[in-house]
Amino acid sequence: MESAVLASLRQHIQATSHQGRPLSELLKTNEILKGVESQRLRTFFTSQCMEPGRDLDAYGISLAKGDLAQVKADFARRVARHAAVSPESPVAGPSTTEAPTKLTPEAAAAQELYRLTWGPTRVPIYGLLGVMRIIYPERGAQHFAVARWLIQTAKVPVNAPDLSGTLAISHAISTKPGLDTEYGQLLFDAGGDLNNRNRYGGTAAHEISQIWTPKDPAVSVDIADSDGMVVRYMAARLKTSLNVPGLVALIAASDRDRAARTKQSEDGGRSCCALGGRDADETMPMKRCGRCKVARYCDPVVRGCQKADWPHHKKNCVKVVDLAEGFSFLGTKFWGSFLGSS
Repeated sequence: MESAVLASLRQHIQATSHQGRPLSELLKTNEILKGVESQRLRTFFTSQCMEPGRDLDAYGISLAKGDLAQVKADFARRVARHAAVSPESPVAGPSTTEAPTKLTPEAAAAQELYRLTWGPTRVPIYGLLGVMRIIYPERGAQHFAVARWLIQTAKVPVNAPDLSGTLAISHAISTKPGLDTEYGQLLFDAGGDLNNRNRYGGTAAHEISQIWTPKDPAVSVDIADSDGMVVRYMAARLKTSLNVPGLVALIAASDRDRAARTKQSEDGGRSCCALGGRDADETMPMKRCGRCKVARYCDPVVRGCQKADWPHHKKNCVKVVDLAEGFSFLGTKFWGSFLGSS
């Protein structure tokens, strides 16, 4: 049976090999793919892996061992190297795009670590620590401590993608064997993007929707992948064909929570993100939707919550001027009572 499946797969690859760009070209970009190109990258990605004995350098080995002392020493050396060429008025960072020569030594070193990858699938630093927690569970606490230090002290951003465009947090909140809720929470608290779209256009929710026992990851179910598939639609189909009512119930609960958050926001109460329910704090102020002035979202510079939520929010988003005119027509006081405080 297996040989027949493999033979069929080979025939499909041969039949479609002339369609779209070759793999060598796809590996040079980070764009979202679809159709034959998407499957071509997926086939390559799932047939390759990062092998510790082959792909890890000295620093990667320190991470694999969970050796926090070595990780700290390495960071100090990187900072010292960048300090030798530090500009007069450096940017504090953290930054993933600013030129290293314009950053403080600490921010430049953090950016350097952010850009590190290992193996043919280009596993980034937090992805590597997540993989090591799976391979060496007895060292899980040490890997966690290293990740926490990199986040809190070294200020290394957590949203570096691998070759497939998937983030470490996406693996951590997805399905086994990558599911690691403790690690996922650490990455989420550090700014991990729950609704990141990989290079196939999918999110962690697309994978979660295909398992039997769903868990609530607070991700959007209204984001379409590059082939137009939406998680909400997938769940409805699975309920009919495979009888998985738990997933549909989860989506219904998510919709109720969203409605409750919207009501609280309209009443001027709790200030939280309309997408994931994250509360506002000193490090993450909420920004109002520029159109309706009601829905609040995490700072767009840090997270893409508003963009991810638009497929759902646009159904009820009413331009504030239009709404004000409607209330004025009805003789209702609008501006102060409706908008409330920011």
